[in-house]
Parts: sequence; structure tokens; C-alpha cells
Amino acid sequence: MSTWAIAILPLVGVALGAALQFLFSRAAERDRQSNSLRSQAYADYLRAVSAAAHLRSDEDLRDAHRNAAEAKARIAVYGSASVLKALARFEETGAVIGDGPSKRAFISLVSTMRNGGSAVPEHELELILLGTGQLPR
Repeated sequence: MSTWAIAILPLVGVALGAALQFLFSRAAERDRQSNSLRSQAYADYLRAVSAAAHLRSDEDLRDAHRNAAEAKARIAVYGSASVLKALARFEETGAVIGDGPSKRAFISLVSTMRNGGSAVPEHELELILLGTGQLPR
């Protein structure tokens, strides 16, 4: 091998390594930011639904609707397809935490939002979030 090739190859290796490190760290940061935005949108939507369940005035209702709409817009952009489907099912029931289909749809939505975390049975989520339901014995 020629002396100039011996001198150039390490520089090429260093440049290639630096470029790859930059690309991988940039992709990792983009994923981290996307996950953060997704989680924040999910939490904001759940906070708005919770606030709507504890209204004191018409102004509180307006604020809850505005906050829910903002969070839903962010979920539409950053949310996973399965969360969008679960959110659509909850919206079809009226997006109010009540009994029957709306309660099941809400618990299913939260369970789907938790998909990135460890699995928690829906009856335990119901007990934690709504204080209803019975744990199996």
C-alpha cells in the first residue's frame, strides 16, 4: 500500500465514524423528542377529560373543551395508530367518562396509551382511574 493511502485511510475512518455518530445521535434525539411530545399530548388529553368530569362553571367546561381539542390535535400528529383508533372509539361514545361503553372505551384508550409501558390489566386501570370495578380474587 502506498504511503499516502496509509496516511489518508485513518482520516477517512475518523470522518466516517464522526458522520455516523452524528446521524445516529440525531435520529435518537428525534425519537426521544417524538416520544416526549406523544406522552405530553396523551397526558394533556387525560387531564382535560378529567377536568371535564369535575366542572364548576361554564368557563371550566369551555377550558376543558379547548384543552381537549388542543391535546387531540397533538395526538393526531404524534399519536400511534392504535391510540388514534381507541380515541375515536371514546369520542364515538361522547368522550365523557360514564358507565357502559364510554367507560370501557376510556379504559381501553388509557391502556392503549400505556402500550409502551408494561401491560396492566384493564380492570386494574379502572380501579386506579375511576375507583370502580372489582379486582378478581
